[in-house]
Amino acid sequence: MPEIIESVTVTPIPSSYQKELGKNAYIDNAGTQRLEWVVRARSSSGAEGISIANRMMREGTVESMLAHIKGALLGREVDQLLEITDGVVTGAGPGMDRWYRRNGWMTILAFDLVGKVRGVSAIDLLGGKKHDSIPAYDTTLYFQDFLNPERGALQIGDEAAQAVADGWRAIKIKLGRGGRWMLPEAGMRRDIEVVLGAREAVGPDVKIYVDANFGYDGHLDLLDELIKEVTPADIFWFEEMITHDVDGYKAMRESLAKHGSNALLTCGEVDRNPISEVFQDLIDDGLIDGYQPDIVGHGYLGWMEIERQLKGTGVRTIPHNFGNGTFGSYASISFGAASETYVSLEDERNLAHYLTPLPEFTNGAYALPTGPGLGVDIDEAGYAPHAKHENRMEA
Repeated sequence: MPEIIESVTVTPIPSSYQKELGKNAYIDNAGTQRLEWVVRARSSSGAEGISIANRMMREGTVESMLAHIKGALLGREVDQLLEITDGVVTGAGPGMDRWYRRNGWMTILAFDLVGKVRGVSAIDLLGGKKHDSIPAYDTTLYFQDFLNPERGALQIGDEAAQAVADGWRAIKIKLGRGGRWMLPEAGMRRDIEVVLGAREAVGPDVKIYVDANFGYDGHLDLLDELIKEVTPADIFWFEEMITHDVDGYKAMRESLAKHGSNALLTCGEVDRNPISEVFQDLIDDGLIDGYQPDIVGHGYLGWMEIERQLKGTGVRTIPHNFGNGTFGSYASISFGAASETYVSLEDERNLAHYLTPLPEFTNGAYALPTGPGLGVDIDEAGYAPHAKHENRMEA
């Protein structure tokens, strides 16, 4: 008999950070936790595929989300979820494109469930292992100076040093204070102070990425000054310093060259229909080095197509992952392991609770999972307190 999906549950589960996260250039404090809308699809053999439907809940309701998931998954044959040739996924299964469209998270569930039913890793379904481990960076260095005004810019240095003590070898620092929360020049000066202080705190061997969330829009003169002042800190990449625009990115390239910076330019997390026209222009003109649509939002099939389009351009795979909680790290590790151009995992460092533990983290990188699918299962003891909020559908 064919293996079918007999039940699907959707459960909201709070995912907590290890500390309070402050502002970035455009939003107020990120706080201490977010919800993960955890989807579990169980097949007739008892195998279970897992993902999160957070993107659906940003735009819809529980009722509309459940209706979509029911139509897509409930009662469907597992073998119909994905097209597979010689053990490698080549596309969506028959009739599944319309369900996966704008719901890439569902393709990750499909890889997980199909892998578990077949007894193979999602990494193999993605084309096989290209790396033995996945580098990760601490992405929690928000405007922590606003949370602890007594320490000010030194607070980011303190937290960066703690991240290194915890085993991280790369960190990302939020910049762009002058975009909303400070006057532009004062914000730029604080940004410089933060970056230089963090470099002093972590030493020369830790990679530093910076991300302004478009906080330098309309201030290319200040951005040029920032690049000049922080270039001695050896920045690995500048992310979304301004809104994606060919002329603006040409100006940034000129600033990097003028000040002797070898940093990468990255952007694309806001691209909801990749690769959209302006980002294609940036790629074609050689103005970006890394592209960043969300790993869960666009899913594995979406990112496979993105990488096909990027092939030969020299642009690297750097998927956005903030807001995807504990699950996002698992999804990123498996995809990164099978991607030739993958750079690093954006890690929120969430406190583990409803999933089995992540692979071993050593010297700033995660080992690869060893089990089938994503190599992750529900920790039923951690899940149990949230089961009262479970929405269950059965075939």
